[in-house]
Amino acid sequence: KSKMKKKTTKTQEAKKILKKKFKVNTKIVFTEDGELVQQWPPVQKSSLAKADEEDDVTGINLEKAKEILREEDKFDKEEYRKKVKEKHR
Repeated sequence: KSKMKKKTTKTQEAKKILKKKFKVNTKIVFTEDGELVQQWPPVQKSSLAKADEEDDVTGINLEKAKEILREEDKFDKEEYRKKVKEKHR
């Protein structure tokens, strides 16, 4: 009797990828000189986000997360202003 192979589900495939520690859903674009042009998802620029990564506290601290998002929002707004100014030029 031949055994039928079970079809792997999307969740099983995702778990395999997570076990191998691949970085999925990322896009990095370089120039011919090797300089970074674009990266997705964008790297967090705030100092609070970098400090938060170093902490080994389990769970989610909502107050810290709100502060980090506010600080990141400042950087995003500045980049948006630059983009709009370039568009108007």
